[in-house]
Amino acid sequence: MDKAEAITGLTFLEKIILLALDDKGWFGNSENSIKFGLAGAILFELIKHNRIELKEGVVVVKDTTPLNDPLLDRVLEFIRTGKKNRSLRTWIQRMVYKKMMIRKSIIKSLIAKKMIRKEEYSIFWVMYQFKYPVINAGYKREISEEIFNRILKEEKVDGYDLMMIAVMDACKMFRKNFRRYENFPKFMRRIKELVRFDQVLEDGRLVGTIHNSIRSAIVASNVSIHA
Repeated sequence: MDKAEAITGLTFLEKIILLALDDKGWFGNSENSIKFGLAGAILFELIKHNRIELKEGVVVVKDTTPLNDPLLDRVLEFIRTGKKNRSLRTWIQRMVYKKMMIRKSIIKSLIAKKMIRKEEYSIFWVMYQFKYPVINAGYKREISEEIFNRILKEEKVDGYDLMMIAVMDACKMFRKNFRRYENFPKFMRRIKELVRFDQVLEDGRLVGTIHNSIRSAIVASNVSIHA
């Protein structure tokens, strides 16, 4: 998976949103968790762009030079202006709870690129929700097939592949994208191997740390929701 943009012209974060949606345009089981997954993916991107780093378990700003990406730059400034250094999990939680509208921003971008559309859905004309059907399912299928084939063939995966796997695992996105594929059980066995995030893999240790932070933040949010 390319670090910047694939043939489809989608960014890494846009691909995550596209794969988080089901065929009808709902987030489903990912409704709550995807916000945390996106926050973790943004931190990964900022680390890969050498804007932040992990030191003794906390996030430290290395370089404040803008990346000319509105969303990444907004998060970088958010971290820079923080009053103290914080852990990955804490920054993920703050990015979600401070309502930085990360998911909304990415959805808006996908709509502008005519990848998805926004539809209002009402329940007994009382409760209103929005769903985002995919306009051209071929683009989404191209992305999922690329991931599926690379993992199934046990090709070498890079840090961005691993980060996508980490988000999909934490946000329960595998079945909605791959359950109809042949060799799905074999694919999932390979996923179980990869989510160990062996440190010998490219960025394995880093992605493993972010993955744990995402999952921990999701668990904490679920506890607060049901408390």
